[in-house]
Amino acid sequence: MVESYRATIEWVGKAALGTILLAAASRPGCSANLTETGDEAKLVIIVQDDSIQNLRDRVDELMIALSDIEENNQ
Repeated sequence: MVESYRATIEWVGKAALGTILLAAASRPGCSANLTETGDEAKLVIIVQDDSIQNLRDRVDELMIALSDIEENNQ
């Protein structure tokens, strides 16, 4: 059996920002789903890898990208 590691990141906020964050989450090892209700959106990102260190690296890179986007869109 091959080991697999997974992290889930959830975000809730304005739909316009959710669309931008969704685009940033479109990368290898990530799957993302955005649901919108009026002006509010919920983004769920699942990051997966066979190595826990690679998973950590992917999550770190993703969180940096999401943080930069959020900072530039306030």
